[in-house]
Amino acid sequence: MENEKSGITPETTPETAAEATSILTFTNVSKIFNRGTHSLRNVTVTIDYGEFVFLCGRTGAGKSTFLRLVTKELEPTEGTIAFEGKDLAEITHKELPFLRRKIGMVRQGSGLFIESLTAAENIQFVMRATDNPEDILEERSRKALSLVGMAIKADTKISEMSIGERKRVEIARAVVNNPKLLIVDEPTANLDRDTAWDIMNLFNEINRCGVTILMVTHDRQMVNILRKRVVTFSKGVMLGDVKKGKYGQLTKVLEDF
Repeated sequence: MENEKSGITPETTPETAAEATSILTFTNVSKIFNRGTHSLRNVTVTIDYGEFVFLCGRTGAGKSTFLRLVTKELEPTEGTIAFEGKDLAEITHKELPFLRRKIGMVRQGSGLFIESLTAAENIQFVMRATDNPEDILEERSRKALSLVGMAIKADTKISEMSIGERKRVEIARAVVNNPKLLIVDEPTANLDRDTAWDIMNLFNEINRCGVTILMVTHDRQMVNILRKRVVTFSKGVMLGDVKKGKYGQLTKVLEDF
C-alpha cells in the first residue's frame, strides 16, 4: 500500500491549506426521499486525509445514506459534497470509474463474489470494471491479497473459504486500486470476536499506510477500545463529532427530532 500524501506543498497558500488537508466535505447536505422523508438533515462535516472515522447510530439514523452519497449511488437533495476539493455533482457518469478507483468499499456481509472463481480472479474482475489495464491485473491482485495475509489463498476458490477469509479477500479487493478513502460498512458483523479483532487490526494497518477510513459500525466495544473519531447520527441529524470518542458520545442536544 502506497502512503498517499495530503497534497499540501510549499506553494500552498493559507487560504487553500485547509481545503488541501480535507479529503471529504459535506456542506449543509440533506437527502429527502419520497413522501418527504428525511434521511439526512443539514449535515456539515469535514474529514481530513488519513483520519479513521466511525459513523455510529441506530438503524435508520442516516449512516448508510451518508455512505451512498459519497459513492454517488445517491445524489443530495440539498447542499454540496466535495471529494478532494471537487464537487461530486460535477462528476459525470463517464468519470465514475476514476472516482471509484479512489474510493474503496467493503460492504456489510460476506461480500458479492463469483463463487466459482479464485480470490485473485475475483479481484481482477472488479479491476476490469474500473478500467484498469489488463497487464497489471495479475501482479496487483496478488499484491493486494498479500497485504491482507491471503497470498497463500490467491488460487483458492471463494466457495472454499471461511467467512473470515472471504472478508479478507473483500478488503483486498477494496484496496487493490490504492484508494485514498476506504468506506467500510459493518465489517465485524457475523464474525467471532477473535476474527473481528483480526479484521479491525487489519483496517488499523491500512489506515497507518495513509488511507482515510470511514466505517459504519454498531460494535460498541470496538469503538470504545480503539478511540478514533466518532460521528453519531440520529434520525438523519448529526449529533456527535468527537475526536478519540466513545460510542454514542454526543456534542449536540437532541431537540424536536
